Amino acid sequence: MSYKIDFLGWGSVFAVPTDVVDKGLKLASEQQLKVLLYILRNSGNSLTDDAVSQALSIHPEDVKDSIEYWIGKGLLASFDDLVTLPKSNSESKEEIVLASEDASDRIDTATVDSSKPRPLSRAAKPEPAYVARRLRTDKNLVLLMDEAQRILSKVLSNTDIATLVMLNDTDGLPIEVILMLMEHCVQIGKGNMRYIERTGIQWASEGITTISLAEEKIRRHSESTNAWNMVVTVFGLHNVGSPTKKQLEYADAWVNTWKFSEDMLRLAYERCVDTKGQHNMSYINGILRRWHEQGLRSTNDVLSADLSSRDNKKPKQNNSSVSNASYDIDEYENFSIFDD
Repeated sequence: MSYKIDFLGWGSVFAVPTDVVDKGLKLASEQQLKVLLYILRNSGNSLTDDAVSQALSIHPEDVKDSIEYWIGKGLLASFDDLVTLPKSNSESKEEIVLASEDASDRIDTATVDSSKPRPLSRAAKPEPAYVARRLRTDKNLVLLMDEAQRILSKVLSNTDIATLVMLNDTDGLPIEVILMLMEHCVQIGKGNMRYIERTGIQWASEGITTISLAEEKIRRHSESTNAWNMVVTVFGLHNVGSPTKKQLEYADAWVNTWKFSEDMLRLAYERCVDTKGQHNMSYINGILRRWHEQGLRSTNDVLSADLSSRDNKKPKQNNSSVSNASYDIDEYENFSIFDD
């Protein structure tokens, strides 16, 4: 069988760097090639990960992983919020741009301190050849991959496998801790490899490298989440989405550290709304902190303290009064126990 080029289809063309074939073709997956060709085809346009995902019917996380593969081959380069073709000395080279949707995954090379743990961002994955050697020589890694597929209920991609090897080799997480991490992520509804990777890097930076430390980390996360769910219910909040780190810290302090009941949380919430016209977490925190310092454990305690405060008011020479109420609006309006 012989082949020939149909020149009718060459009315519109775009350039493909020779390094795509010379450096990346042998080990590139079908998805990685699709993503790169789509970016090259749309040179000069800003493309979101979702746009590429929808155009190619590829998961957005796989789009990100494909881009990182080509960055590792030197065919794309990250710069601020963009991914571009590395610039050469020739000013005629056309720039290919892909807009990043998650700026939090960048590493600002101007501020990286090598003496500190590596940033909580996506490091370059191990090369496929290295991963293959590790799997041939370490049976425990093979068991990790088998268990990971069971936990995630899917067949691992080459990128997934490289991520798990990275967490073990680069970040130093033992295999049993990685498995606990994956089980935890699945249980909280975030069983995607991107979240697992970022959480794994976080655990490593905190020294969570033993089963006991991992159990404690998971327990504390569960307690904070349960406390936040209690706060959301008591305050009557709806469609609030995932809590921020500070919101979890507030809820954890109120429920797990200061041991306030639902009635006390509701009273603090109502006093905040009556005064501010809306709920304000920092303001509520100030009220609850004052109650905690004064040892007020029930709504009756608070009401009694308020009554006592009103009875003990002493007028000043200018006929103003000093309030010893169980919460101080001016002092605690912007107070946070988590502020430096």
